[in-house]
Amino acid sequence: MSVRDINQKQFKEDSKSQQQSIKLLTFNTWGLKFISKFRKERLKAIADSLAKPATEDDDYDIVALQEIWCEEDWNYLDSVCRSRYPYRRIFKSGIISGPGLAVLSKIPVSETFLYRFPINGRPSAFFRGDFYVGKSIAVTMFQPHHLDIKPIALLNSHMHAPYGPGDASYSTHRACQAWDFAKLVRMLKKAGYAVIQVGDLNSTPDSLPYKLFTVEGGLTDSWNVLNKDRVVPNDEIAKLSLEDQILLAGVTCNSRLNTWREKRPLWEACRLDYALIDPSNITPIDAKVKFVEKLPAPFSCSYSDHFAYSVDLAISSKNDKNHVEESTVEEKEAIYRELLAEISQYRKFTIPLQLFWRKLHFVVSFMVVVGMHIAIVFVVDAAAWVSVVFLLVTTLIAVTGGLNGLIWFMGVRAESRSLQEVQMEVEDAYNYLIKQNS
Repeated sequence: MSVRDINQKQFKEDSKSQQQSIKLLTFNTWGLKFISKFRKERLKAIADSLAKPATEDDDYDIVALQEIWCEEDWNYLDSVCRSRYPYRRIFKSGIISGPGLAVLSKIPVSETFLYRFPINGRPSAFFRGDFYVGKSIAVTMFQPHHLDIKPIALLNSHMHAPYGPGDASYSTHRACQAWDFAKLVRMLKKAGYAVIQVGDLNSTPDSLPYKLFTVEGGLTDSWNVLNKDRVVPNDEIAKLSLEDQILLAGVTCNSRLNTWREKRPLWEACRLDYALIDPSNITPIDAKVKFVEKLPAPFSCSYSDHFAYSVDLAISSKNDKNHVEESTVEEKEAIYRELLAEISQYRKFTIPLQLFWRKLHFVVSFMVVVGMHIAIVFVVDAAAWVSVVFLLVTTLIAVTGGLNGLIWFMGVRAESRSLQEVQMEVEDAYNYLIKQNS
């Protein structure tokens, strides 16, 4: 009998006791090839930590990982964790490396699928890579603990990152991704699943995407539920001590206690890693920020540039349902208007600007190439090396102009149409809401 069969048998035996609780960990591992420092050593340490005999505090049933972008890192994780986590899956997508999403589980997996975000950065931002890795939502459905217990649907994602103010923040892209998230969550809830949304969502609790998760998607923040009497507003986190930022505010990103972020301004400390839950079917029991310790010497560094987040959850039976206060019409109207304004602003200013400059570059490059082909006839007799220089420069201009022409004709236009589709979906929902409550 294989290890997988033994674990499944054990799981079925445990199910007879009608266990209803699970322990979950979500962790952005910072697995960028060539860029992340000590990547191999850190990922190996993370894998070894997950694979070692567990204490009650780190006996995870499900582990959701982000930024597993190197095949060798996944192969090591897969090999050392197979005895403790018999059900493992890495998700594939994109042009380069994939979305970096993986799941390790003690609970049998019944079904998986990957939803790739249609709006996910621009192909011209090749130096950022979000477009090329194919950022997605990795959906994993699990076998329920017991026939009377609702099955779990886990949605794991790493949303588009903000790289700076203004256009570089990609706020519209994340808002549209959050809209897609909310649609998937609603569909899975209607299908009878207890939904858990995890990952590095690159959105603070006061952001539009977060509002879409909680208001439109109907999810609640497990950390806030457990700390409802002492929720720390995002703009108050900087006033706390470094230790309290973690203990009281659940900070997972840009903490100065993280060796990779120790020089960050205090006001940048925030919560970006979440376990958002379906409150009608799931109750959080306990939550902690994990992997805050450092690797031993000679590295003496944090495991990742993020801390991990762990939560204990109780899953309701099919016959039980927690009382949940629905979002008000006014709340939904407000986020619909905010999302429509965000998309309209982007389509009104950013899209035309992108189209103009890329089209202009393509046209000018074409004209310059034609001109240089004509000019080479007159300069070739001046010196032999001149024709070589002309050829190299012409090739460079032709290639860059051609690429920008493709981005103008295909990339930016496709992005514009995808944005228009989301805009029409939101308008449909908004109009229906108004009609139903008029």
